[in-house]
Amino acid sequence: MQKIMNPFSKIMPKLLNNLDLSINESEEVFAYIISGNATEIEMAAFLATLSIKGPCSNELIGAVNSLKPHVINPLSLNIDTIDIVGTGGDGLKTYNISTAVAFIVASSGLYVAKHGSTAVSSKSGASDVLTELGINISVDNNILNKCLKEANICFLFAPNFNKAFKNVAKVRKELSFRTIFNLLGPLLNPVRANKQLLGVFSDKYLKIIAETLDAHGSKKAWVVNGSDGMDEITLTGKTKIAQLSDNTIEEFEIDPQKYGFKFCTQEALEGGTPSENANKMINLFNGEHGAYRDIVLLNSAAALYIADKVNSFEDGIELTKSIIDSGKALDTLHNLKKISNE
Repeated sequence: MQKIMNPFSKIMPKLLNNLDLSINESEEVFAYIISGNATEIEMAAFLATLSIKGPCSNELIGAVNSLKPHVINPLSLNIDTIDIVGTGGDGLKTYNISTAVAFIVASSGLYVAKHGSTAVSSKSGASDVLTELGINISVDNNILNKCLKEANICFLFAPNFNKAFKNVAKVRKELSFRTIFNLLGPLLNPVRANKQLLGVFSDKYLKIIAETLDAHGSKKAWVVNGSDGMDEITLTGKTKIAQLSDNTIEEFEIDPQKYGFKFCTQEALEGGTPSENANKMINLFNGEHGAYRDIVLLNSAAALYIADKVNSFEDGIELTKSIIDSGKALDTLHNLKKISNE
């Protein structure tokens, strides 16, 4: 095990005085953590103090700088991809929205590198519902590339690629609150997707996440947070958005009512077990109408717009309707299931 200099004596006094770390200081501390040299007490103290202060963009940028080289990239194809992902942690236990959106966007002809894991704050995470749908989420790299090439979508099960997180896993599990690692997961897509629809659990992180994406080469992204705290574009109220485009960040809101949708209750979006959520997604792709369809239309429209498949948000809504109603989304799901089990 390589022995590197312990940075905690230098950085902890800054954090305790509510001062932000520089990019270099953040790089140092995360390099120390992933080296295996940090003790559990040091890691817990650092993560707790940083959570109380609140991470800034420099701290996120530095962390990604240190962690990204340790995230395995399985992609051999030279193509642009989009990721549709959330931080989780909103505690709302909704249906699987971003996973349904991923199938729709892939059905439009775009390449989707969906990054996710098992449920943390919900009853059914992306990997849980995909497994229930019969999709193999632990394929080798050859099959993963084939999924992306032939089905336009692959699923990257985070624990298989984000080995840099292993040294802090036990401490994170024992801490009873969200830490900077909840924000880092979506920023570390293994295939380096250069366009993102990224949901966060708090609007205070919208601009910070957008700045971090910009620093790491994202071409275009929407970072979103619903008024109900949802890490998606919500249907229960308005959604705040930080848009990154051409190295410029613009902040605005989306009101579903402007696009002909009615607000719904939180209960109308509440999901269940992986089996229940999988059945709901199949019903959606078979043409079932309701709040789930409407929220998927909103989020799919955003992803299609971010990826320059459509010229406007309104066009994205209409294209999404066409993809669902034509059966293309269900076809893509079946195709991914077939290839992933070869």
